[in-house]
Amino acid sequence: MRQAIAVIAGILLALLCIASLLPLVETDTWWIRYLDFPRMQFAAGIVLAWVIMAALGGIGHGAARWLTVLAIAALAYHGWRLWPYQPMAAKMDPGTATCAPEDRISVLVANVQRSNRQAEEVIALARAQDPDLFLVLETNGWWDEALQALDADYAHHIQDIPSDATYYGMHVFSRHPFASSEMRYPFGADTPLFDGVLDHPAGQIRVFGLHPRPPHYFQPSTLRDATMLQAAIEARDETRPTLLAGDFNAAPWERTARRTLRLGELVDPRAGRGPMVSFDANSWWMKWPLDQILWSRGLAMADFAVLPGIGSDHYPLRADLCLAQAPGQRLVPMHEDDPAEAEATLEKARAMRDDAFDG
Repeated sequence: MRQAIAVIAGILLALLCIASLLPLVETDTWWIRYLDFPRMQFAAGIVLAWVIMAALGGIGHGAARWLTVLAIAALAYHGWRLWPYQPMAAKMDPGTATCAPEDRISVLVANVQRSNRQAEEVIALARAQDPDLFLVLETNGWWDEALQALDADYAHHIQDIPSDATYYGMHVFSRHPFASSEMRYPFGADTPLFDGVLDHPAGQIRVFGLHPRPPHYFQPSTLRDATMLQAAIEARDETRPTLLAGDFNAAPWERTARRTLRLGELVDPRAGRGPMVSFDANSWWMKWPLDQILWSRGLAMADFAVLPGIGSDHYPLRADLCLAQAPGQRLVPMHEDDPAEAEATLEKARAMRDDAFDG
């Protein structure tokens, strides 16, 4: 029996290691890209499987040795990817900014989950947090009606509920007016990208609200990746401070997410503070940070937090920022191949759009 359990642990160890290393492949194949999410779980599983295998006597000296080497390689890869998102890593923003109320902007992001009916929790959250900008995701007709309670609290309200992508409605509430605003559908995607210029009293801020589709069931990551990269490129070219906020459906340690940071010259508040998971609020093991608030130079962090649940499968996020330069803010340097790799992704997304149009 001991030998049988050791063999099972060894097989599980091998599978976990292979699944861990497959994302090294530069591909947008959905099931490979999905393996980017559970890195913390894979790492814990590898350690547990190896301990069980070793404690029960292994599965033969040669096989155990090679499995150990494979486990070390997989753990090293996980460690490299996860390192920026644990407390000993360097912070991208020290989070010590202070400013007068008129120079401050608070941002709240909540994926409310379309099937969730706890609208009173969301309304109470908005009123308790009292953010300047509230981005609500995964809304539909039912949520549109429920969220009308916030119209009295916010003078400015923009929304889009796609007729086809019914899990990707988006509502944007703001205390300040927008000099411009639109819901874009980049690369022919059926999910909206909010693009607005916020007229804040301390200066204009470019705002992108993102909720692209995840890699999921024969759905490649191409449009998700291209949407993130396009927003990053526009943020980099923008002279005004810029915010990217929403449910990116990408973990921050994933290849495209890191390239988004570098290309956009953006700050990730999770760096040096831990993963701060925002999904899945209803699962004990499926935990990773999908929801993001990123910003460019010209914005400095006073606070960032993952908030308690609201009946959704996502936890809300809040960031408090000052419209000011942040001493000690650290950006991730761009890699030499980032522009070319991003352009290849964008070109592939354009080709998908053109093929859909021709069809």
